[in-house]
Amino acid sequence: MSTNQEFFQTADPLFQRYYSGDYAGALEIAEELAVHYPKQAVHTYLWRICLTSRLKHVDESLRLFAEGLEAGYWWAARSLHQDPDLEPLQGLPEFERMVATSHARHMAAQVAVQPDLQVYIPASTAPLYPLLIALHGRGYSPEDNSVPYWKHACDLGWLVAVPRSSQLCWPGAYGWDDGELAAKEIGAHYNTLCVQHPVDHQRLLIAGISQGGALAVHLALGGNLPASGFLAVVPGNSVTDGLEALIQSAQGSGLRGYLVAGGKDPRYETFKQIHALFLQYGIPCEMEDHPELGHEFPPDFEKSLENAIRFLMS
Repeated sequence: MSTNQEFFQTADPLFQRYYSGDYAGALEIAEELAVHYPKQAVHTYLWRICLTSRLKHVDESLRLFAEGLEAGYWWAARSLHQDPDLEPLQGLPEFERMVATSHARHMAAQVAVQPDLQVYIPASTAPLYPLLIALHGRGYSPEDNSVPYWKHACDLGWLVAVPRSSQLCWPGAYGWDDGELAAKEIGAHYNTLCVQHPVDHQRLLIAGISQGGALAVHLALGGNLPASGFLAVVPGNSVTDGLEALIQSAQGSGLRGYLVAGGKDPRYETFKQIHALFLQYGIPCEMEDHPELGHEFPPDFEKSLENAIRFLMS
């Protein structure tokens, strides 16, 4: 297990407390993580800024923000302005000055970033490989948030491609905020894969977690790629943007969908509504329900992946 994986697994109780509304308990864990994982300070600073803001400890939030900037970190202005955790700070002159500083650092760092692609080839030889394109969540890199989970598809004979967005969220972390740019980059990756590998165009699945899961749904429905289906693990908020119109446009296309839902995810009711919407318009869609799961991969995700591939390719 990588250090990053260990860190995010150790942070699971923080998110469980956060989603249950126990912000003080989540803050205690964040403070412990800050001590034990100093190399993850870009995450622990942001979590503590958000949690102290939720607790209306505005002065402490501003102090932590200033301390994080002084240590050389930054976060995307869009996140800082749109995050509901930070509503008590938004609009305050001191906060907005620090957001401007953070934004300037972000833009300077963004200039040098290019999209990236990791490809994993199955051991078994085949005339054509079925292809799984798997998208990381927002605020992560593929190494943190995608590769360890999706690589099992290689054991099932699939070519696995894990793109990394060019869009920085904070140092070392990427997202898909600009959907048009994301679609362009993923389309270019697909074209490259088809040139470099014997891809079976009739067996293409698009998958992802959180924001990456939402993007996978939109790319599959929108026909950006010739996908047979999508696998969305706890898809992010943007999944609902224009969703009904996209589903209507995909009727009769043969597309199939698979959702992995966490009962403790704050979007759980939305997942159920999305599932019902697909069925309403006659698009086969399975929802795998995990009552004890938060906004994360299931611990037995290899089984989920096998079930999803079986359903999507049936």
